[in-house]
Amino acid sequence: MVAWEEFKNAGVVPCNERAHFNNVTGEKVTFVSNQRAYTVKCYKGRIKSAMYGRGWRKFYEDNNLGKGQMVVFHLDEPSPTASILWFQVGNGSEDEQPMEEGDPIEDSDSGNEDGEASSDDGEGIVRTRGLLLNETEDAQLQGLLPLSDGFIGFAFVHRVTRTDIRLGMMKIPKKVAAATPFEEQGVVGISVDGRRFKKISYKTTDDGRIVFGSKKWKNFAASRGLKVNTAVLIGFKSSERDDVHVLVILKKLG
Repeated sequence: MVAWEEFKNAGVVPCNERAHFNNVTGEKVTFVSNQRAYTVKCYKGRIKSAMYGRGWRKFYEDNNLGKGQMVVFHLDEPSPTASILWFQVGNGSEDEQPMEEGDPIEDSDSGNEDGEASSDDGEGIVRTRGLLLNETEDAQLQGLLPLSDGFIGFAFVHRVTRTDIRLGMMKIPKKVAAATPFEEQGVVGISVDGRRFKKISYKTTDDGRIVFGSKKWKNFAASRGLKVNTAVLIGFKSSERDDVHVLVILKKLG
């Protein structure tokens, strides 16, 4: 990987190594550099793959990485390693450019991944599989955690997709739904920042996920300024009302 100014946010895998990277890594990978071990998160997508997270930022800071350096990773070895080299700065390919804060995460829109989730050890939250937060979003998320005692189950971190907005197919992962008192079908009260709740119907799919009613969800998203690529933290509370099963509270990140 070529190091550029924004390398601290994420190390984007060159296009010719993307398929190999996606095959040899899991949700996280641990490698050794300069006798120190770093565990980083792996984002594996159709258009871009990357390493990121706290471990990545620690690796960046410990090694003073910046423009004019190249990092060579050997991730398919029994003990993965990273070596840091100096090189003459030239014109990098588009695939080697850093993942900017505004870069769309295309894979969140693919039909078989939308709403799938992966746990985040130690944080008590569930994230959309492959979710990549930028530095500002991640800092705000950490400032919101842990959620207050009034919240129940797992919080859910998600980046709003075209499917969520244009088709109105907002889904809550099975792991989150199972830890929250959803019925097979019913009504939620949904809000951004706990204000102006709107009632939206929901149903449970055959695979255990919760899907909100399309028309009212689309109206809610439009009226609350939820746009494609907006990152959100979604928390859940019990409802005291007979006509609402669960309160759903969204907080925008970034």
